[in-house]
Amino acid sequence: MKIKTLFIAPYPAMLPLIKECRKEEKDLDIKIATGNLGQALPHVKNAESEGIDMIISRGGTAKLVQQETNIPVIDIQVSGYDMLRVLTLANDFPGKKAIVGFSNITLGAKTITDILDIGIEVFTIQKEEEVEALVHELRSKGFELIMGDVVTVEAAAKAGLEGILIQSGREAIFDAFQKAKSLYDSFRRKQQENDLLRAIIKENTDNIILFNRNAECVFEQWNTFSSPPILLSDLQSLVHRKGNAESVVMIEGIKGDMLKVQVSSLEIAGETYTQFIIKELNDIKSSSENLNVESVSQLPMIIHESEAMKDCLAAISAGKNRNLWLLIGSAGTGKGLLARYIHYLKHQGAGLFLSIHAKEARRGLNPFDDDIRSIYIYDAEDISAEEKSRLLNQCQKWAESGKEVILSLSSEIQELYSLLFKEETVRIYIPSLLERKDDIRALTAYFIAHFHQQYGTSAVKIREDAMELLERYNWPGNTAELKAFLFDVLAAEKGYIISKETVSRQLNRKQRPVQIEDSLLTGTLDQIEKRIIEAVMKEENQNQTKVSKRLGINRSTLWRKLKE
Repeated sequence: MKIKTLFIAPYPAMLPLIKECRKEEKDLDIKIATGNLGQALPHVKNAESEGIDMIISRGGTAKLVQQETNIPVIDIQVSGYDMLRVLTLANDFPGKKAIVGFSNITLGAKTITDILDIGIEVFTIQKEEEVEALVHELRSKGFELIMGDVVTVEAAAKAGLEGILIQSGREAIFDAFQKAKSLYDSFRRKQQENDLLRAIIKENTDNIILFNRNAECVFEQWNTFSSPPILLSDLQSLVHRKGNAESVVMIEGIKGDMLKVQVSSLEIAGETYTQFIIKELNDIKSSSENLNVESVSQLPMIIHESEAMKDCLAAISAGKNRNLWLLIGSAGTGKGLLARYIHYLKHQGAGLFLSIHAKEARRGLNPFDDDIRSIYIYDAEDISAEEKSRLLNQCQKWAESGKEVILSLSSEIQELYSLLFKEETVRIYIPSLLERKDDIRALTAYFIAHFHQQYGTSAVKIREDAMELLERYNWPGNTAELKAFLFDVLAAEKGYIISKETVSRQLNRKQRPVQIEDSLLTGTLDQIEKRIIEAVMKEENQNQTKVSKRLGINRSTLWRKLKE
């Protein structure tokens, strides 16, 4: 009879690896769930009734689960192979780097960094509560990249630093399977349940939830909703959030609508609680594809090894006392990311960020929700001259009302000259990737790490000859094209290192020319343009994303031309 085992993965990228290893394990009947720390507890509460014999998890999640169940819990250890992978992944990142974690991580990490003479500092903690304070201290000392367990990476994100998760490999997972089998007959405990004390603090007219320091809900009250509109697990990562005494974030509700959550701390009888007040947005339909409201909880990471990008960020810093911005740069240069960078630089995570298509902004949606601090308007090129005039007036009104107004342009549009050349306007010219070749290496390392974290891709490094190919290519689609290209490369590369051959194959596919018949080149310019677009649409099976990349135009422009 197989041992019924619950495997709780603390991060999503572990799931494909567990499923792969499960196929080779004959003695365990493995059920897989996902959840970090408190998010894992709902899976644990049903485990005994489901007849689960063993539980496997990792790090802080495993320790927390042990406290909540009588079922034996196996803690996946971090192996030397795991450390080598993450150190290789971080090697090409610029700036100061550190590993933060318990001794089960740092002892092995210190040995490897010393032997291989790797310039990464290692810090050991004794308690989970020490992580945030240590990460904030490292930030003050100029560290830019923090590696560690899930708790460490989350603390790095709260502090505005880049974090890399030390992931477990096949070796560690198979070792956990062996431990589960050896402990099955010798270790069983009965589950001890802790009664959760719920006390009503006071009557409140708002929709309110209160969590204690352990991220447990101790009180909830709903006055304008018939049932809780949000998953409590979505709020747990915000408990005792550092930064402003009060902050506001956007969270997707159970029904798919976006809800505004005001976060604050309360001190009651010597205990610290986190209070969440949930509200619907005023006069905004966030479900519209042309309008999106979000919170920007940390300063976006902007790669700026090149002089061109350093000058760009310096211009932003110099203009931060004004609130009317023009971001001028071609498609794919990262105007949306820089808009969020400006928002965080100005408001330090307080208030909300609204991104809106120019055709919506011209209508003058007023009044906006009071918590919206920044309004980012994109695709102004796609509206008529008359509409641009109305948009210009609306931008002036928003700026005069105290909103941060950030308008995105691909070039200096004549109809907006009166705004473009106003003294109070901050003009930021964003360099193309061709102008910031020195950033390609760091951007590549960042995107490799991003896809590894997000999707569990295999490669953690790129060979030098493959990197040289990337640096020689002109990248007409700029940073957005580089990111999309690397996603395709990582999907094709099965090893741990991206080879020159894989990059070369993908580049050859990208550079396939548009086939144009002579019959297409007759008639007016508009007629020729439309026939060419239709021909490429046919070649690409009506895939507008691929067509826009081949023709060097954005999707909004392509959509407009197809409708003409």
